[in-house]
Amino acid sequence: MCGRVVTTSSPEELSEYVGARDVVETLKGPDHNVAPSRLLPVAWVDDQAGSGRVLGVAQWGLVPSWATDPAVGVRLFNARAETVATKPSFRAAFRRRRCLVLIDGFYEWGLSIAGSPKQPWFVYRADGSPLALAGLWESRSDDGRTLRTCTVVTVPANADLAPVHHRMPAVVAEDDRDRWLDPATSDRSTLEEVLAPSPDGLLALHPVDRRVNDARQKGRELTIPVSLEALPDRSGSQEVLW
Repeated sequence: MCGRVVTTSSPEELSEYVGARDVVETLKGPDHNVAPSRLLPVAWVDDQAGSGRVLGVAQWGLVPSWATDPAVGVRLFNARAETVATKPSFRAAFRRRRCLVLIDGFYEWGLSIAGSPKQPWFVYRADGSPLALAGLWESRSDDGRTLRTCTVVTVPANADLAPVHHRMPAVVAEDDRDRWLDPATSDRSTLEEVLAPSPDGLLALHPVDRRVNDARQKGRELTIPVSLEALPDRSGSQEVLW
């Protein structure tokens, strides 16, 4: 899940939102349909430079330090909270390189008539604020440049998302950001406490046009609500896929 996201907040807005002291890299502009392998805004703590929280960007799809081929990141754009501490692809980053992936919403697919494409939904914070998702990051030198990559940690869906999908990204509460970002915090149980479904009511969602299925489509119109009149009532006899 969480395979397409929306990034529209400016670097200034995101920097203020997460309390970043430095901005080292930014996106070129808004994108209403970001797919894995593209860049996402991320915030992390630069403990070596002693500069506190830093705002930058990372390629979506984690490339572990031991990987010989960066293309492995294509498959590692999500990490399950239940296995993130032990899975070889993620466990090193989970211990020391955690970040916040900062987005303005994401798309999820579900609630579809049998035999037809699944219906896309746009999910966002009900109060209009950005979403600070639990993420992991890695960095390596690739052809003389620094390649920073990231993944988004997912958890079981809350009541807001359950009718559409059984998983959701882990949204880090403001009070938990210090704990999640602190490189000195490595206790598994302490970190796993952060990885919980969002409180019910935090998120809002609505169905959107299936043009979002095409990652080349980028416009704001992708997030506009559409009618579900063509879909069956969930209490009816027609089969619904989840």
